[in-house]
Amino acid sequence: MDVAEKRGWVLTDVSLVVKGADLRPAEITSFLGIEPTGVREPGPSKWGRPDEVDGEWGINCNSNVSRDFHEQLDSILSTAESKRAELVRLAERGYEVIVDVYGFAGNDCSLTLRPEELRRIALLGFPLWVAANMNER
Repeated sequence: MDVAEKRGWVLTDVSLVVKGADLRPAEITSFLGIEPTGVREPGPSKWGRPDEVDGEWGINCNSNVSRDFHEQLDSILSTAESKRAELVRLAERGYEVIVDVYGFAGNDCSLTLRPEELRRIALLGFPLWVAANMNER
């Protein structure tokens, strides 16, 4: 594992997210043929910033599935690769398609993306968002 285990730790959550102002989660589910792990109808977000009004459809892989970041990322990338044509069509229709990495980090930790992982993300052609919460957990 490339996470710096001796100096700190990272608890990660990797997701494939489709966002849009007019997004209807059931339509995305039907189009992709994949059950999401989370959805949000368009409108003001209870948990996010006040300007977050897009609907969201997503699948995620977190510590409930594996504590290994690279296994989480592989799971999400494999799903995205298998549905790349459909995801491209959604992007062409104006939806945002994102590979999202979120993590709680502590004590001088680091998280490394391997060259093969970067290549897979680049070939997908969708943005990679990385966000860290530096609060100790």
